[in-house]
Amino acid sequence: MNHLHPGFALALLLEAFIVLLVLRRWILIEPVSGHAPAIDGLRGFLAFGVFVHHASIWYLFLKTGDWVAPDSRLYTHLGQSTVSLFFMITGFLFYSKVLETKSKPIDWLRLYVSRCLRILPLYLLVMLVGAIVIALIRHSGWVQPMEAPWSEKSLTGLFTAGVTWTLAYEWKFYYALPFLALTMGRVSWKWLVFSAVMLVISGFTKALDIHACAFLGGITAALLGKLPAWGRLSRSGWGSAAALGALLGAVSGFDTAYSVKPLLLLALSFSFIANGAELWGILTANLSRAFGEMTYSLYLLHGPLLFIAFRFAFGFRMVEQLSPVEYWGAVALLVPVLLGLSAFSFKYFEQWFMRRTTEWTTRLRLLSRHVES
Repeated sequence: MNHLHPGFALALLLEAFIVLLVLRRWILIEPVSGHAPAIDGLRGFLAFGVFVHHASIWYLFLKTGDWVAPDSRLYTHLGQSTVSLFFMITGFLFYSKVLETKSKPIDWLRLYVSRCLRILPLYLLVMLVGAIVIALIRHSGWVQPMEAPWSEKSLTGLFTAGVTWTLAYEWKFYYALPFLALTMGRVSWKWLVFSAVMLVISGFTKALDIHACAFLGGITAALLGKLPAWGRLSRSGWGSAAALGALLGAVSGFDTAYSVKPLLLLALSFSFIANGAELWGILTANLSRAFGEMTYSLYLLHGPLLFIAFRFAFGFRMVEQLSPVEYWGAVALLVPVLLGLSAFSFKYFEQWFMRRTTEWTTRLRLLSRHVES
């Protein structure tokens, strides 16, 4: 059996939900109520898809030394389409805030504090652990160094599975929000200056590509949500069918998600989901939405888990010799570990920082007033 058989991905997804059912007995994660519950459920599927995508890449990488997209539309889109949809989610959620500015002005300081506390702590922790692991590999006498061709690759990239590049795009979008808010009303000149400076420093012109267009898909979904007819269609069975059909069209019809036509199909699918297409209740089920709450941890932790398991627990040489069934069996052993780590990370690490948004915002506002006075 080919290692890219769709049955492996489906089996891992089913396993993930079984693990979640058991896991919730020990670590209770309650889905947070929001105005787009279908998006909450979608996120968990997307993050787990990235995990399966990178697991499929590791299989050939260990045999050939080439880190390339899988020779399968399904497994390729499990990584590429999911990233595009993540960008659309960001575009939708934050442009929705922009559209509400006339009735509910944006607290820009709170917004940026919340983004820092949401993204940076876990990112910095993962990078710190990565630095320690890489130092052990390169300099410790009790850990054998990696052999060619693995030694020729970026160890940081292998450790993180390269997912951190998407965070740069997310931040550029956040920096651009004050200018986007100008379309709806006035924005303080201080935040426009901040936005301009940060966009220049971050090199925003390098990010004006197909990935940036994905954010436009989210913005379009937010605008369509203002049309009552679109909302009614999205919430109907026809909306779910159209969302699923457009998604399947992008996955089955194109070798990559990073081109205009599949991106348009993904944007169409997302525009239905963001405005109420629940895929017949799958995306709004409590278990799906709880799955979505741990998305960020799952997204950042799956790369380190794969690297550490293949490098230290199993050993590269042993994994290299596994048949496809044996390999995916080994990956299946990691699913409970990944979901357990992600649930624990979200519940006791991510949320600890997220709950301090108001406290940190207040402190920074008081400090700003003190400096100005």
